[in-house]
Amino acid sequence: MNLQLSDIVILLFISAAIYSWWRNASIREQALISAKKHCESLNLQLLEDSVAGDEWKPSWHHGAIKIKRTYKFEFSSSGIARYSGKITYLGNKKTQIWLSPHDF
Repeated sequence: MNLQLSDIVILLFISAAIYSWWRNASIREQALISAKKHCESLNLQLLEDSVAGDEWKPSWHHGAIKIKRTYKFEFSSSGIARYSGKITYLGNKKTQIWLSPHDF
């Protein structure tokens, strides 16, 4: 079996795409767990038990390119009103959780 350069490039591209998808799914799962824990610590309810990808962009951080991912979610303090929140990851590290102003 003779591999052409184009075959190797296609194989590398497919492998990179699969790895990127797997890595993004892993970080999304981390974001969901972090959002649940944060809401529970403040006695809030994470609505629909989900986070949704909001932004994904490369970022230069301490001499390396990392992916900055932002996920949005909704929570409630009373079970009636809905408020929005965001959680940001730089690479695989959580950098920020923001909650919109809400009533307790």
